[in-house]
Amino acid sequence: MTANPLRMAARTPGGSSPGARFPSVGGRRALPALRRLAAAAAGALALSFAGAARADEAQQFELAKTRFDAGHYEEAVSRFAAMLDPANAPCERGATDAEGGKPCRITDPDLIERARGLAAAALVALRRSAEADAYIEKILLDNPSYAPNLAVFPPEVIDRFTAARARIRARIEEVTRQRAEAQREARLRMAQRREEERRWIAEIQRLAGSERVVERNSRWIGMLPFGVGQFQNGDEGLGWFFLVSQAVAGGTSIVSALALSSYENVDVTPGGAAAVGGAAGQTVDIDALNSRIKTAAAVNRVAFGAFATLVAAGIAHAQITFVPERVSFRARPVPPPPPSFTAAPTISLLPGGLSAGLLGRF
Repeated sequence: MTANPLRMAARTPGGSSPGARFPSVGGRRALPALRRLAAAAAGALALSFAGAARADEAQQFELAKTRFDAGHYEEAVSRFAAMLDPANAPCERGATDAEGGKPCRITDPDLIERARGLAAAALVALRRSAEADAYIEKILLDNPSYAPNLAVFPPEVIDRFTAARARIRARIEEVTRQRAEAQREARLRMAQRREEERRWIAEIQRLAGSERVVERNSRWIGMLPFGVGQFQNGDEGLGWFFLVSQAVAGGTSIVSALALSSYENVDVTPGGAAAVGGAAGQTVDIDALNSRIKTAAAVNRVAFGAFATLVAAGIAHAQITFVPERVSFRARPVPPPPPSFTAAPTISLLPGGLSAGLLGRF
């Protein structure tokens, strides 16, 4: 992206051309030869615009400027007024009929400002100060920081700019305030859009960083004891309850059954006591043994009943609250973001002008 060196060389600080000077009495005396050469050179450079101004807009502007440079102020004012008239259609792209074409309106802000300045200068030369002030006020209201170039405009035009700036100072300050407020609101909107974009990217990354996993449950698995059905349904609290309670009840039932079996197999004969570990000639206390058998049997029946009840309750609950499927999310790797765009301006001198560009890396 390199600026056209010819266009940059054609610009002057005052927004007009070097041929804008004229006699202070408003006459139409011919310009000196040197000034004519300078004006011709400036016109040739301006016709080489390759930037924002369209070729036909630059052509229309140069046609009017040529009349101004030649001192034909009436015709110059007429042409500038036509190209600044909002009722006319915008100029079409491409070369146009220089003399017989239909008047068209220029849209490039730079050309509009220059055309108004030259039109005001021509009107001052024609002593039509009121019309000149109208163009000057439009320039100052559109560009409050505009300052006419002392090397371009004669003192009469500079004085009109100074008087106009003092006369509409309040309007200029209001325009400046409104534009500053508009710029502030634009920055706020831009910051808000950036924040919304940042949140959107963060949400996209969050969604991209997780994978939705659907696990389908089985009613047959829900028929298993020890809280398997509850764990399958995602009810971990009841799952742990049925797991621990059924394990305790089942373990108690098994231990009591083993104890009952050992008590029932005790040999109560006098000789059998020694065979089961008792002392020789020792007899077995039948009443105590029967009491132990009853206790072990009761504990076994209660524990087994509790186990069976808990198993039935767990299976019933798992079937009643059956969840056909469970949805979970698991993390997955997200590729790193691409490197951000970086740019740096470049300026270099070329034969006959200045070249500006932009060096970027994506």
